[in-house]
Amino acid sequence: MTRSQLRLLVTLPWIAAGVVLLVVTKLQQGGAQVHWSLFGSGMICFSIGCLARTSLGLAQPPRPDRRS
Repeated sequence: MTRSQLRLLVTLPWIAAGVVLLVVTKLQQGGAQVHWSLFGSGMICFSIGCLARTSLGLAQPPRPDRRS
């Protein structure tokens, strides 16, 4: 798997969290009863995205010094 494919894969939990947040907002504006556990699920997706992004950053090989 290439680096750009991994970056795309890492952003999927953040996209899922954004979709859940939009759904919760739309349901609340429509007057429907909102299950706040749905919001909690979105926050879990967001935190998974943060952990995945951090792990991807830590897995990068060290950059060589660019001293002139």
